[in-house]
Amino acid sequence: MAKTHIRKLVDRFGGPAVSVAIHVIVILVLVNVVVFQALDPGREIEVQILEADESPELEQELQKLDELPPDENLLVADEPEALPDALPDDFAIDSMDLAGLAVSAADSPLVMKGLFAGRTDTARTSQLKKFAGGYGERVEASVVRGLEWIAAQQTPGGFWGKVSRYNKTWHTRKWTASLGNEQRTARLTALCLLAFLAHGETPQSVEFGNTVQRAIEYLRQQQNPETGLFVPLAKKHPVKGGEDLGVYAHAQATYALAEAYALTRAPVLKRPVERGLRVIIAGQLESGAWGNWYQQDISDSSATSWQIQAFKAAAAAGIRMDGLEPAMKKAADGVAYLYKGKGVWYYRKGPPIKTWSSGGPIMSGAMVLSLQLLGLQNDPMVLAGLRYMNDFGVTEWDTAWATPINKSLPATYEWYYNTQAVFQRGGSRWKTWNADFAPMLLNHQHQEGWWRGPNQKGDEETLYSTSLCTLALQVYYRILPTFQHIEKKPPKVTFDDDVIITIL
Repeated sequence: MAKTHIRKLVDRFGGPAVSVAIHVIVILVLVNVVVFQALDPGREIEVQILEADESPELEQELQKLDELPPDENLLVADEPEALPDALPDDFAIDSMDLAGLAVSAADSPLVMKGLFAGRTDTARTSQLKKFAGGYGERVEASVVRGLEWIAAQQTPGGFWGKVSRYNKTWHTRKWTASLGNEQRTARLTALCLLAFLAHGETPQSVEFGNTVQRAIEYLRQQQNPETGLFVPLAKKHPVKGGEDLGVYAHAQATYALAEAYALTRAPVLKRPVERGLRVIIAGQLESGAWGNWYQQDISDSSATSWQIQAFKAAAAAGIRMDGLEPAMKKAADGVAYLYKGKGVWYYRKGPPIKTWSSGGPIMSGAMVLSLQLLGLQNDPMVLAGLRYMNDFGVTEWDTAWATPINKSLPATYEWYYNTQAVFQRGGSRWKTWNADFAPMLLNHQHQEGWWRGPNQKGDEETLYSTSLCTLALQVYYRILPTFQHIEKKPPKVTFDDDVIITIL
């Protein structure tokens, strides 16, 4: 009876027991092989992070996207048409949804490096602590107030200023007062956009994302797809109906979109920047500098400085194209051509001018910064210019507006350039400069967030000064100083069987 009972138990539980035993044995073998033998302490896993422009395969795919016709690529808009005074609220969003399709480089310190690495929240805080001389918190609060005020002035169409009224196409436009408005509007929009980008704002930003996106789209829509120009240029000078600012507005629009491309990596922005650069390259004079209308043979230091800034922003964004590098090298010759001596540059110089006009310290800052951006921070002209600016010092607010250094340029122009040039050099010279510069601008900002000189009138002049003052106060992190070198680490020992994971 007992044997029969035991046999029934074996028949009932024997199979499952054997199965369990076999599974246990298999698990023990796998643990021994995988855990204790697979992980070789002599091997190393290296994670290699590349920017998008470092991957040839990805670059080819992005280029294919750029080349798709408008109906196959939702990011490519049709040829720009005449814009009314007011555009619908959803114009910019519907035509280019950067917020949903672009990956913001500013959100990741692993991507943001080099020229624009100071634009993350953490980097801004660090840079202000290092270089703002105790004014860091006030500076950041002032910049944010400035950006909030600028954002509140943006029109539904994404621009700042007055929009031109046209019923004609690009090919039949003629110079009118409205054309002058278009040039000023493009210039203001580019400068305002640069102020947001300097703070690391992109279409993905919570507070200013829509503002940035609308501005980007407006500038992109203004470009003539055939000529590459962002604004029409006058064919002769003097012109009727206003001053010709085309050479400035085009460079500033190219500059702003280059920075936008650097911060968003949106493929749709690459081609407009390249088109803009081709105009600048083709318009470079024999001297290496630039003049009005990209054709006049009079070298202009102010015009030259904006073209160089556009070049540098594009190069920092990873744009590589034929003619860019030679043009940048030639630009250094242009700065040298305009040099008067002893740290001073001519404002304009060329065969048609009987008396070459001196720019004084307001152009010294522009030319010194240009050479610094071109990698010539130790050039004798740079050192002489810095000494000259140091002797001249920071022009105080009331003095700057009462007796401007250059009557054709506002005082804010001086602070924008000179402060950047001195900051790029750093050292005790910067500490002395900042002690005068920072409190001067901070104390003259209106409570609502804007800056305006006592002799300035109208919304456009207020926007112009506010954008430049905001950019000037972002000097601490906007463009990392040339003296701040990236820490060099000793080479790491690697082995042939190392596992490399590439993250794009």
